Amino acid sequence: MIKKICTKKNLILVGLILLLALNFMTNFLNKENIGIYTFENFQYDSENLVFGKIYFDQDDDYEGECEYGLCIYNPITEKTNNYSSYYSQFGLQGYVISFMKNALYIPLTGIYIILSLILAIVLFFISYFISKKYDKLLGGIFYLTFFLSPWIIAFARNLYWVSFTWFVPCLLGLMLSFNYNKKRFFVPLIFLAILIKCLCGYEYITTIMLSTIIFFIVDFFIEKNKKEKKNIVKTIFIVGISCLLAFFVALGIHGYMRGNGNIITGVKEIYQKDVLRRTVITTDKDSYDGIMKESMDASILDVLKLYYFNWSTDVVYGIENNLFPIISFFALAICIINILRKEKYGKRDFVLYIMFFLTTTSWYILGKSHSYIHTHMNFVLWYFGYVQICLYIIVKFINNKLLEQKNYQK
Repeated sequence: MIKKICTKKNLILVGLILLLALNFMTNFLNKENIGIYTFENFQYDSENLVFGKIYFDQDDDYEGECEYGLCIYNPITEKTNNYSSYYSQFGLQGYVISFMKNALYIPLTGIYIILSLILAIVLFFISYFISKKYDKLLGGIFYLTFFLSPWIIAFARNLYWVSFTWFVPCLLGLMLSFNYNKKRFFVPLIFLAILIKCLCGYEYITTIMLSTIIFFIVDFFIEKNKKEKKNIVKTIFIVGISCLLAFFVALGIHGYMRGNGNIITGVKEIYQKDVLRRTVITTDKDSYDGIMKESMDASILDVLKLYYFNWSTDVVYGIENNLFPIISFFALAICIINILRKEKYGKRDFVLYIMFFLTTTSWYILGKSHSYIHTHMNFVLWYFGYVQICLYIIVKFINNKLLEQKNYQK
């Protein structure tokens, strides 16, 4: 039994997972290249909301309240802290991490290790199953991009973002795409994964939902069997409904708390105080000023330009920020050339390119106001597959040309 587990292949897989986790935990490649932050203090203001819950649950002498899983806290004296609830989300991560710290006595370093390891496992298996579904080159580029992305590394161990929750739905959707007859097993898991993500926060939810069904859509465009096409459409519909249902269940739970037991009142307040100031659905702009009003006045095109031309980091370590538009353009040009030449997998790669682009930009568009302000973090959305597919298309094109030249010389 032990010999079967400790095969060379399994040891390599474990090693690759641990290498990812180690980089997520320590950022041993480059500690300074994380936007405008260093690795240690990236999104520390958001993480403090989780610390607020941890401190509240262990505090015997305090003022204020912490009714949600996330809290804002301020020291009043050396012995007394003031707490106030953070209402914008349910804050599931705060409840869980506070329990881990205060009830299970797991040290903070241990919690960081756990978060890094879970994310590494999820991202490794996304890469692994992509290599099985498409080819090893694409799977390898997914892995290397996750490993070399300054943005993925920055978010990896953050207590607030618990970023593995972003990618679990994508992994489950990818696994389902191998056998569409396993919906009864995977759909409840996808529902639960989206529910957990929404209870931890609504940020990036359009990108996360689209990443769950993206492989179904690609299969639909390349599948030739009509019966299987119908099955894929049915799967897209069922999974899509389950994702939306999970979102509304989370919204209902949040609304119940926000409305002090009245779901409708709570949801209305969430819509008026959170949705309208963060999304493309914007009203009453005159009641805001400064950067908030500027974000509401900005057009969708203004936001897309920010995220297309104004990178503050390398795309991946070794590829400079100003190369992103060039990489994107050349990948698209190669896709078009391959389709015109009727190259094998040309259509598939083009659909992957378009779908990954739409997956990322869906949040830039729907969450326009949020994206306009949060350029210090939302670049991470390009790593839901778009950077990977661009690099894959270019690398494969160069590799094919080199092989053609080599064969010609023979």
